[in-house]
Amino acid sequence: MNWLLIATRNILRDGTRVISTLLIIAVGLTALLMGNGFMLSTYDSLQEIAMRTEGHIIITDERTTALPGGAHQQLTLSGWQAIQESLWEDERVLRVLPRAHFEGIISKGTQSAVFFGSGVDPQEEFRVHGPFLLTSGTLNPWLTAEELPDVMLGRVLARTLGATTGDLLTLQTRRNNGEQSEITVRLAGVFHNGTPRTDNHTLMVNLSTATTLLGTDHISQLSVYLNQSDESGALKNALQTRLDGITVQTWQQRAELYHKVKALYDRIFGVMGIIILVVVFLAISNTIALTIYQRREEIATLSALGTPPARIYANFTLEGCLIGIAATALGMLLAYATANLINASALMMPAPPGKTEGYPIFIYISWPHYLLTSVMFIFIIAFASLTATYTTARSNIASALS
Repeated sequence: MNWLLIATRNILRDGTRVISTLLIIAVGLTALLMGNGFMLSTYDSLQEIAMRTEGHIIITDERTTALPGGAHQQLTLSGWQAIQESLWEDERVLRVLPRAHFEGIISKGTQSAVFFGSGVDPQEEFRVHGPFLLTSGTLNPWLTAEELPDVMLGRVLARTLGATTGDLLTLQTRRNNGEQSEITVRLAGVFHNGTPRTDNHTLMVNLSTATTLLGTDHISQLSVYLNQSDESGALKNALQTRLDGITVQTWQQRAELYHKVKALYDRIFGVMGIIILVVVFLAISNTIALTIYQRREEIATLSALGTPPARIYANFTLEGCLIGIAATALGMLLAYATANLINASALMMPAPPGKTEGYPIFIYISWPHYLLTSVMFIFIIAFASLTATYTTARSNIASALS
């Protein structure tokens, strides 16, 4: 207790330098916690987008049907109804959505454009996308029987065609046997997510409409949504064993964007973390070294009186640790306050590469993560203090006392 009191008093003797060092460490910790919070929120958002878009588990058939002219219709999964029924019996499964992907030409009067279409279950499709796919217009026509089937267009695709809700459009495509097929549909509404491919070229129709247009009940994939995402690996292995000739993948295997962004952010924030730790190491080393230099007579006197070197090293290391504890506490409070302020301000990030719209900044706040990072900082500070003490405190007693 006496050594703790002595260390506290010694810190207070040099208030200006201690405060500057404390602020450097606190600001460094705040920057690291804020960066990590942003990184973790980005990872979770990308995971959520990937899982909502593709499903936790994706069941496909790798075969593709080549069409004249080099086009491909990805309608190779047959007998999917039986697979869907068996999946409903698994308590881990929340939803099983069939999707049929196809491509063709959409027309309104003299305006035409290429589209990438999906036949979907309209009652469930927009529910699983949640806030990552925004819609306008009414979706109610999708849920009722109408003389004309409905279509949902990407926002830019609708703008290209000059189409508004209620307009009649013509879809043209080519079936697996090479025959031309077309159908008239009514525009129910538009959707967008800020991705050019989605906004510029995609459309969605009821799966029954796609079946009529394409002349087959085959689909491209079954997207399986689970109650708990961490169960995807176990269910994937079980399905792969049970389903012969069928490819079963988890969302991680299909989420190329997630892995690329994660690798990029890991490098960016890893370098940033190393730089911050080096700055903290140098700051505390400089403070302890200057303190020892100013108190060299005191150190020499203690040594002359028989104080073991280890005790002197421990005292200065304790001073550094006390500064570190105060600085990390301040840094955690600054990070907490700043993160809450940013989250409440609804600030927007600029559109990332491949997107046309920005997204709100959100910083995760996790006290276990805060404490773990702070403990790491304190260990770095203790090591820096010990290193600075050992290299500076070895002075000649006689020359220091003269």
